[in-house]
Amino acid sequence: MPLLLLSLGDGPLGRFVDDSLGRPARDVTIGHVTGAGRELLVDRGFRVVDFVASPDEVDAVYVGGGNTFAIWHELIESGTAQILDEQVRAGLPYIGLSAGAVIAGPNIEPAGLLDDPAEAPGLKTTAGFGWIAEVPIPHAGGMLPAYPPAVIERTFTEFGGRFRLLALDDDQALIVDENGARIVTSP
Repeated sequence: MPLLLLSLGDGPLGRFVDDSLGRPARDVTIGHVTGAGRELLVDRGFRVVDFVASPDEVDAVYVGGGNTFAIWHELIESGTAQILDEQVRAGLPYIGLSAGAVIAGPNIEPAGLLDDPAEAPGLKTTAGFGWIAEVPIPHAGGMLPAYPPAVIERTFTEFGGRFRLLALDDDQALIVDENGARIVTSP
């Protein structure tokens, strides 16, 4: 189950796709699910299609940034979460940016200080995909004005006792592949 979980920078994207699929960007179709970042994929030379319309015709899948709770609610309500889970567990490479990284973990509740849960009033569960044991906390370096160091520190204080949290600075990413899990630079 190859995973690339990005905070903000996309430095390892091309290498991850090449390592996972053995093909250059121009020969890879990525299914965009939701969230910010579609233009980034196009700019990097990938063919980008709507994952929901063509889930069996993609080489990798991408979930971008935005409000974690709203994105998770949309994925669950549309049935896309189940399709994604099945395909990623079967080996489809997954690329998640910010909120897309958070949902890969076991629970999205710790994102509640970074994103407003009220944007998903119908959300019935905060259980994430559980592809990794930790809850990624993107923007952990506190460099973006929306996520100052005090909010990141409070997230770890309030949720660190109940969840395994993984801090990802904006220039870091987590790669999970056949070699294990490792944090890499992601300028």
